[in-house]
Amino acid sequence: MTIIIIPFLSVAIASAILLWAAMRMLPSNFLGATITDRSNHTQPARQLGGLALVPGILVSLWVFGAEAGLQLHFLISASLGATVLWIVGFLDDRHHLPESIRLAAQLIASVIAVYGLGDNFRLLPDLLPFLVERALLVAALVYFINITNFMDGIDLMVVAGLGVPLALIAGFSLFGLVNFGTGSLAMSIAGGLAGFFFFNRPKATIFLGDSGSLPIGLLSGITFFMVAREMTIWAGLILPLFFIADATSTLFMRLAAGENILNAHSKHAYQIAKRSGWSVWLIILSVVALNFILAACALFTTQSGWRQVLAIIIALAAVTLLLRRLRSGKP
Repeated sequence: MTIIIIPFLSVAIASAILLWAAMRMLPSNFLGATITDRSNHTQPARQLGGLALVPGILVSLWVFGAEAGLQLHFLISASLGATVLWIVGFLDDRHHLPESIRLAAQLIASVIAVYGLGDNFRLLPDLLPFLVERALLVAALVYFINITNFMDGIDLMVVAGLGVPLALIAGFSLFGLVNFGTGSLAMSIAGGLAGFFFFNRPKATIFLGDSGSLPIGLLSGITFFMVAREMTIWAGLILPLFFIADATSTLFMRLAAGENILNAHSKHAYQIAKRSGWSVWLIILSVVALNFILAACALFTTQSGWRQVLAIIIALAAVTLLLRRLRSGKP
């Protein structure tokens, strides 16, 4: 237990201290955000989260990851990919970079991170050639990076939507369900988000910003890839299913309505619920409860036959029910 708890607390405390220092050392107007008609918070919150959070997570990876079994080439690649997005995200927070630069950076970072998984990392070796699978992993990782960015729209959403599943993955490693290296990666991100909790809870004073959501999306996506290999592909998909389902359903709804999907919007299910009168805590606690259900379903996907099918059906039904509830506007 201490192999997870002590590193988790270490990165949580370090991240909280770094965030506290950033708030007090940087000018009050540095990376400040204004309230717009698309905002889902009632007071301005600074986009400082990533500046402090990502360095804390990466240091934790290097301090604890190697001992837990993460290979040097993986640590270098994951850190390099995350750092690219950290820098580009900061520049975008400051200067609003063109979409082309953002996408190019995400592609480069994703290629670097997927390369770090090694040639032996395969999810569907019997179905797809190596290069085809690699291309799909890069595309999926770019998509997940953007999903994480889209979902950082209300207080604690990333903490609940990613931090909880990642903390559970770290717990899975204690029972041999995933490797300790995977647990260490998940623990580092979850610990950083735990430190972020105290500044992002309602009413939030800090959000992640692109400098936080982009690299955290990259590292989290890689973690779910590793879970997909070590447990089942279904487990890797089910654990972040709320994020995937909300973002993807919103994308298709906007396409069906003929909207420009590159334009900023406020039509995610959780955003609709917030404007309809749901409290932030009710939304967040609903997502936390759902993620515990999804984690149980992910565990049962390791079973064969009807148990695995039933776990997948329950996971899909649970996510669908919550999304419908959120979009209905009825608490």
